[in-house]
Amino acid sequence: MKFRAAGAMVLALALALAVPACRSPGPTSAAHAQPSGPAPWPEAEALFHQEPRWLGGDASLSIPLEGDRILWLFGDSFIATPPRLDRRSAPMVRNSVAIQNGRDPARARMDFHWGSTPDGLPSEFFPGGPDHWYWPGHGLQLPDGPLLVFLFRMVETPGRDLGFAARGYALAIVANPRDSAGAWRVRIVDAPPAPFDAAPATAVVHEQGYVVALAIRQQGTHAGALVRYRPRHLVMGDLAGAEWWAGVDRGWVREPALGPDGPAWVMDDAGAEASVHRDACTGRYVHVASYGFGDTEIGMRDAPALVGPWSKPRRVYRPPESDRPDAFVYAAKAHPWLGGPDEGAAVTYATNRFRFEDLVEGPGAYDTYWPRVLRMPGC
Repeated sequence: MKFRAAGAMVLALALALAVPACRSPGPTSAAHAQPSGPAPWPEAEALFHQEPRWLGGDASLSIPLEGDRILWLFGDSFIATPPRLDRRSAPMVRNSVAIQNGRDPARARMDFHWGSTPDGLPSEFFPGGPDHWYWPGHGLQLPDGPLLVFLFRMVETPGRDLGFAARGYALAIVANPRDSAGAWRVRIVDAPPAPFDAAPATAVVHEQGYVVALAIRQQGTHAGALVRYRPRHLVMGDLAGAEWWAGVDRGWVREPALGPDGPAWVMDDAGAEASVHRDACTGRYVHVASYGFGDTEIGMRDAPALVGPWSKPRRVYRPPESDRPDAFVYAAKAHPWLGGPDEGAAVTYATNRFRFEDLVEGPGAYDTYWPRVLRMPGC
């Protein structure tokens, strides 16, 4: 069945993305989170349970919108079809979104959105084509302008590797982000694969007049590179003017001039999924990712500038799910816009099961594949 195949695929993708990361020495330190460190945030986790038809998803990226609205983006997601509201009968779609209204999780409202097939079944919010689909990356809303969301373009590769692979990326341009997500006018522009192994954009920052994206190496250890775009080019769907960071000596270089070695790697292991934001307390850039495979830990790096130098990762939290015999924990990211101005950044991570059946029956149907949320210490 199509939707069950998608469920098996998300498990396989996590294996593909996470296994290389375990070759890295990982974050330093050996202790569990201290009392002054990250702590579970149940009020924030409750946001993801407000819609009875949305029964969990992974990725959990967020983008602040105008006012007190936050866009959440999810990868493979369970969408129930009434009257049954359980995962066993719920299709799994490639991506879904939600709009959080209000920054305070205790008072916020979450509105979930996905697409619909001609016969009324749930489908992905960002539609793919007959030979590809999209998993969400990060993005931003330009001041007084459109919303830009990077997407990973995925294709099936029967008989090769895990049966699928990333083939370039795409950009979704939302002309009317102030409206309800159900009324958004979305244009998707595909970019051709780069001549080197680096795929934007797991994290996006608006800096010095540029949209700067973290691009991840897909094969081997997930090293991180940087690519930047002029906002006016992205609004027009023009991705050809991308400039990649090629190191201190060369600076920012247009893709055709990079040469066979490709861009400089600013992080030796940026994680399969990650976030980057500027810390309000220190003014330094902070990178958050999961390290390891299965029983992972959440690590953080910091740097005075996006191009580095980045510190070694330091472990800040070991999820309790990592202590389970069948631990499958990944996709840590920070969300500094969630909560009040005096609170530390929120951090989410994903939990999963290695057997798809364990996601739709037994305890896993209720306690797994929901976003987990931590509250970081404030200034």
